[in-house]
Amino acid sequence: MLDLSARAAVVTGATGNLGHAVVRAFLERGAHVAVPARDDAKADELRSMLASLTGPTEDPHLVIETVDIADRGAMDAFVERVMRAWGRLDILANLAGGYAGGAADDYSVMERLWEQNVRTVVTATAACLRPMRARGYGRICTVSAYSALRGRKGGAPYAMSKGALLRWTESLAEEVKAEGITANAVLPSTIDHPVNRANMPKADPKTWVTPEELAAVIVFLCSDEASGITGATIPVTART
Repeated sequence: MLDLSARAAVVTGATGNLGHAVVRAFLERGAHVAVPARDDAKADELRSMLASLTGPTEDPHLVIETVDIADRGAMDAFVERVMRAWGRLDILANLAGGYAGGAADDYSVMERLWEQNVRTVVTATAACLRPMRARGYGRICTVSAYSALRGRKGGAPYAMSKGALLRWTESLAEEVKAEGITANAVLPSTIDHPVNRANMPKADPKTWVTPEELAAVIVFLCSDEASGITGATIPVTART
């Protein structure tokens, strides 16, 4: 198992369907994890589910605070609190985002998904880059989507927002590669979680990506062992 006991991570979107698996994977490997969350009830659920992994009171391995990750000032303040608590910030896993169908001329849906899928990623990354650059070390992994590779009917707004993350990741990787920081993106096909099962009752979820499978890829890309991988956009399609 990868050893992340010397690392501190920020995970956005941690209270979502994928987030529980990713936070658990980081904690199981010894990392300290800070979660900026918007929903207090979901934050309490995450804290309760992972109680056995959160560490002692004097050195908590999981910190969850109510933060708007689309607000740069709020994210800067959150990162500053992480630095005061742990003295470092090594990893950012950008999981936050949303999905909606929409036509290619539906600009209102495009704007909403841009805010959910692009602004949140760029804002969180901008805040976390400062301490990473100061230490000369960082791992940034962003969740895009396999559908970003090809448009389809009724999917233009989502594909556009997730596709933008691919070019952004490549550009970011070029900008920071000489500073000890890597930036990569994962492109999952359909993830097996209750919402997708409810929305697609006739599909076979056994072919879908499990949250644990995707979490394992994300954690690896955030490890020391993945130092040679940057600017990569990696499909994670399981059995589809």
